[in-house]
Amino acid sequence: MMQGRLVQGAAALLASSLLVACAAMLPKLEPPQLTVTRVTIGGGSLQQQQLHLTLHVVNPNARAIAVHGIDCNLELDGQTFASGATDEAFTVPASGETDFGLNVSANLANAFSALLGGLGHNTVDYRIYGVVHLSGGLVRNIPFDQKGRVRL
Repeated sequence: MMQGRLVQGAAALLASSLLVACAAMLPKLEPPQLTVTRVTIGGGSLQQQQLHLTLHVVNPNARAIAVHGIDCNLELDGQTFASGATDEAFTVPASGETDFGLNVSANLANAFSALLGGLGHNTVDYRIYGVVHLSGGLVRNIPFDQKGRVRL
């Protein structure tokens, strides 16, 4: 009985050691680089507007990324502007790029505040961040957080 427990314990230790070793050997997935290429205005009210963003994504990884979905937030000049999610799944080729759609709800009051604060300037700071949800594999989510400046 004692020998059986010892064998089970050794097997469990060996299995967990193998899992840790395999995880250490997996290449780290770099977050994709996203750029907004088009904005289409949908319905909404004075406070909140529905927008459809077309984003261009670049995959810096040496393997394809099968994306199940993306949750995304967008800030303008430090103010929350929009948040939303992708319409459908897509695949970004290894070291490649593609375009995809993202539906967002925008808070126009915050956008006006950020844009009015930028009067006299030709640009406004932005931040786009969120999580890429993968369709399979050991790594299921890739967070991303990018900042930049956009011309008004």
